[in-house]
Amino acid sequence: MPFFPEDTFRDFVRQYKEQTKLDGEWEFYVKNLDFTVYRRPAHDRNPNLFEYRSFGGWTDIKSDTLAHVYLDLEFRKKWDKNMQSHQYFMVEDEQQEKNSHTGNHFEIKYPWPLSNRDYAYTIERKIVKESDGKQYQVILGESLPSTSFPERKGVIRIDTYMQNICITTGEDGKGCSVFMDYFDDPKASILYIIYINDINFHDKQGNIPKSVINWAAKTGVPAFISNLKAACQQYEKEHPNGVPLPLDNSD
Repeated sequence: MPFFPEDTFRDFVRQYKEQTKLDGEWEFYVKNLDFTVYRRPAHDRNPNLFEYRSFGGWTDIKSDTLAHVYLDLEFRKKWDKNMQSHQYFMVEDEQQEKNSHTGNHFEIKYPWPLSNRDYAYTIERKIVKESDGKQYQVILGESLPSTSFPERKGVIRIDTYMQNICITTGEDGKGCSVFMDYFDDPKASILYIIYINDINFHDKQGNIPKSVINWAAKTGVPAFISNLKAACQQYEKEHPNGVPLPLDNSD
């Protein structure tokens, strides 16, 4: 059974199409050649931190390639040096067995003296077809309760995480257009691993100063996007004839 309600996918497409109508809380944060990043306080998750919204795309990356690379954790081992391990597991609904769904466990390597971090989350994709014939690949990811997967001693569980992405073919019929939302909780953020060694702080309880998290995201968000593009380019070199993307659901 799907974890996300069906209308959640279509609503994210709506947000993509209305991206120029950002409400007053979204503020410009950083921009590079390919993407513009905005942020706003994450009131419903942690008001001391921000959630991030990115708009952009690439003229030389196919939308199917991006969707595949984004989801392929085995391939991620080749390009993400911070990836420690991953595995899939089943999340059972105690009341309704038919409502079980697939979960993902993902562990990230952190530099000393930090403990590694891990996620227990679910991720689903769906093709949304609009009345004008345009198709959107929507991938939604959300953290699961810590009880859904056993915690390991010495590894700190990230219990509040969200990353959603909407991918479609570029306006000229080439490349891809991308719309992405991201939030990570204050215990850790994949966005600032590279920079954290230069900061003096204590990690006794797994907490990193909020100022460090918010500061590092300014470079970390574009860095993640850049690494994702490089991974897509690598994937297309290894698969010059393309690889069919098995999409789970369509609408």
